[in-house]
Amino acid sequence: MLNEEMLLLALNDTKDALLERTRKALGYKLRERKRGPGKIVRIVLIAAVLSALLIGAAYAAGLVGLGNMRAGSLFGMKMLSMEGLSDSPEGQALSEWLSYYDAHRNDPFDAQEAIDLMEDYGPYGVTTKEMADEIDALCGKYGLKRLGVLSTPPDERSFYEAAGVGKLTCGNEAFENDYSGGYVYTSGSFQFDGTLFALETPSTAEAVPLPQTPQAAGGGTYAIPYQFRRAMKGVLGYVTMNAGDPNDYTEWQHATPDGQTLTISDSAHGAFLILDRPDSFVVVSVAKSGWADYYNDGRLDGLGDKFVSFALSHEDLEVIADSFNWAALDDPALGMDGEFTYHQYSAESAVERLTNPDIDLSMIPESQANLKPTISAVYEQQIAPYIQDFRLVEYSIEWGRVDIGWISFTGTPIKPVNWRTVPSDKGAVYCRSVCVTRDENGLPLALESFDMLPIPKKDMAKNIGTEENPDYVWLKNEEKVLASASLYAQQNGKTYTISDPADLDALTLMLRDSDINSFDAGDPRFNPLYLTYTDGSRDLVFTAASGADAFWQYGQWQGYQYGKTIFDLFGVPLEAKGYTEQGGILTARMESPDPSMLQWTEIDFEENGDPVERRVMSDMLRPARYAYDENHKRVRETWWEGDTMTNEIVNTYAEDGRILHSETHTGNMWSVVDYEYDELGRLTAELHRDNDDAPGFTGGNIYYSYDADGNCRRKMGWE
Repeated sequence: MLNEEMLLLALNDTKDALLERTRKALGYKLRERKRGPGKIVRIVLIAAVLSALLIGAAYAAGLVGLGNMRAGSLFGMKMLSMEGLSDSPEGQALSEWLSYYDAHRNDPFDAQEAIDLMEDYGPYGVTTKEMADEIDALCGKYGLKRLGVLSTPPDERSFYEAAGVGKLTCGNEAFENDYSGGYVYTSGSFQFDGTLFALETPSTAEAVPLPQTPQAAGGGTYAIPYQFRRAMKGVLGYVTMNAGDPNDYTEWQHATPDGQTLTISDSAHGAFLILDRPDSFVVVSVAKSGWADYYNDGRLDGLGDKFVSFALSHEDLEVIADSFNWAALDDPALGMDGEFTYHQYSAESAVERLTNPDIDLSMIPESQANLKPTISAVYEQQIAPYIQDFRLVEYSIEWGRVDIGWISFTGTPIKPVNWRTVPSDKGAVYCRSVCVTRDENGLPLALESFDMLPIPKKDMAKNIGTEENPDYVWLKNEEKVLASASLYAQQNGKTYTISDPADLDALTLMLRDSDINSFDAGDPRFNPLYLTYTDGSRDLVFTAASGADAFWQYGQWQGYQYGKTIFDLFGVPLEAKGYTEQGGILTARMESPDPSMLQWTEIDFEENGDPVERRVMSDMLRPARYAYDENHKRVRETWWEGDTMTNEIVNTYAEDGRILHSETHTGNMWSVVDYEYDELGRLTAELHRDNDDAPGFTGGNIYYSYDADGNCRRKMGWE
């Protein structure tokens, strides 16, 4: 369920330059989860205002500039205006708008009306005619106009041309100033993001093993992100920042080489460069954290680099201020005859430096070059100590935040191994799992490797037509009859097989209606589940290492849909590695080797195998408790903060175990999903509705139909 708390977290790092693309993406391309007109409008319009309101939050918590930039409060937080000083018409209008918006942001609205208002009032978060009227009234009261139409120029030169300014980035002997991207309104207000490449390590930087000598252009030892915003006077803008204690900031005046006098406001968390001009109000926010060249390859591209916090002295900030062409705000020709530098790092170069040159990966096409570091990491960290003369034979890998799959290869054992081999025309071939995440420095980290079978992973959809005339069918609900299924459990290194029709039916329901995923509660490891069908075909599914059977809905894991885990179904002993027993309760503790994910999760099980409580190491995820019916189906899940219940999920099942109804309650918000099936027991519809849907809204529904061959077509209601 997408609520404001989740949206604030999700949009904390969102850049305004992406808003136009976000509107298009959300409006015209939907994911599996429900997002119809009412849902889309609310997400897009709230996102449009909140992402701007929260700019800077990723740089520091509670950023504060000058005391005369206050703009009231929003969501109970004090805010600062990035549109003008508090006593300016722009500042006063913004403060009034924040107050009005805070009081009316949850007012009911008509979806079509909100869509119609988006073009003219979208940046302000307007969803009703009354809100639009308030914007117009504030513009009339203070003699202002609206922002106008937003555009995102494709490159640095076109951005400056659209903004009517000269080249603002100039750099100097200490910092290379790199434009990243931005947006411009027809009113002249604009914002762009950039990076300051420190050509020398700041003297007060965090003590990490970094090169201390200047790097070539585009390199540098530190990358310091910033945002440059110009708000035109006479325009009602909307960008604010979280306000904190002004006493945390030190301010002083600085004269730039081109004759501008700035105010520099500095704290331990971040800094501002502030310029109040006759025609505009300019604020540059400078971060106190960024990427460091940990790998010492002369590149800051996120691969082999480390994200660190560092201090900037007053002198550093003054040199940063001097790396901008402030006079270009008045002179559209200034610097425009020079060269524009673009720091574009090729994937090929990143792959080459992270790939072991001693192994032959030539069989991997360039279109999948991103898999070379993955396979190289598995070889170096999991295979090289045991096998020499490595030669890749085949692979099936999903690339993403965590790369998972398998590789098969030939080689000569250096020392005895008990790895299973499969015969082939190339001789004995080993097949090992692939599970690669990233360590704290962004380098590939291969987790435990175990025997795998060379079977392609089960796809969610396939094209039964041609490339010229594709016809995609949905395989998740494919009615193929299971003959048997085998699960390999990393916890104790054993394989468990089921062939009982009742167990296979239960697994079919899990595969069809749930989201059995290899990522669970912060642990990226997986267990392979091999499926064998009565027609002789086979599939591979990656399941969570904890044996979880959860389903994903509205941006979060909603619980164990059938009241069972994969471990329950396959009879994996709870006494397997990772479980402890006390007072009749077995506790599974899973620790993630990935530093970017949750570090541990604990689940308590009753002796019959039913999970009863889940605890995680996270401030954002709450502990959960579970209740079951006499058939061990999970009928209730509750999330808690202390002694207060914050979320509740209630499920209703048919006698055969199929889920019929699911309700989710979070505060005063709710969502409901009803599941419908045909006479053969196949899922035909997921009917979604929630508290902010317009009457009669059916756009969030998902419908399934089946042809004579059993192929499933899937259709979103909104589409």
